[in-house]
Amino acid sequence: MRRMILASTAMMMAVLASGIVACTNIGVSTAGAAEHSSKSVKATFCSANDSIDRASANVNSDAAFLAVIKKHSHDLAVMKKNAPSGALGQTVKTLINAAEAAVSSNNTNALNNLPSGGSVDTYCGVDGSGNPLPTYFGKGTTTAFCSTFLPIYVAVGNAPDQAGVLAVLTAHQAQINQLASKLSSLPKSIKAKATATVDKAQKAISSKNPSAIGGGNGPAGYVALYCGQNQ
Repeated sequence: MRRMILASTAMMMAVLASGIVACTNIGVSTAGAAEHSSKSVKATFCSANDSIDRASANVNSDAAFLAVIKKHSHDLAVMKKNAPSGALGQTVKTLINAAEAAVSSNNTNALNNLPSGGSVDTYCGVDGSGNPLPTYFGKGTTTAFCSTFLPIYVAVGNAPDQAGVLAVLTAHQAQINQLASKLSSLPKSIKAKATATVDKAQKAISSKNPSAIGGGNGPAGYVALYCGQNQ
């Protein structure tokens, strides 16, 4: 889901492939069948979630998101049944339980304070819009650029309103200027997005207008993926 779990076209293709194998699996070993079953469960989980994610890709409020998951109660059930094990599965359980509670109560309060679904998005190989993760995902995790960028990115994301965003940017002006000095060291795959992100932040500070950084699926989200932040 947009706020929770995502899936990719690759996983959808895996579902189709598993259907072909199921019709032609004469002579498949027990080990091979077990591996196939595991892949099918993951593909089913991610496919159901992808349906919700794409439907909610453009929602911008809890109320709108609630309307989406009401229409996808079957997908919630499929994800719950096919959830992965371990800590990741526990995250899925928490997210799905919250979604079900919101639907049954017709109240968005259950959607507040949810854990990040980024780890589940990564499990399904997608970003926050349901698109396959780019090849540069996580490549900058250990770089000085990312160690400076991510705290600002997270703080902006947690800001309660536009005034809060401007306050965060202004408080981190020195760090943003440091980011500008490191742009030349970035690989070509992400340099343009990073340059646009820093330019927008500096413009917002100089104009005292936080709307200058834009919103939605802006360049900062791509830079976050380069830094290994998937949410």
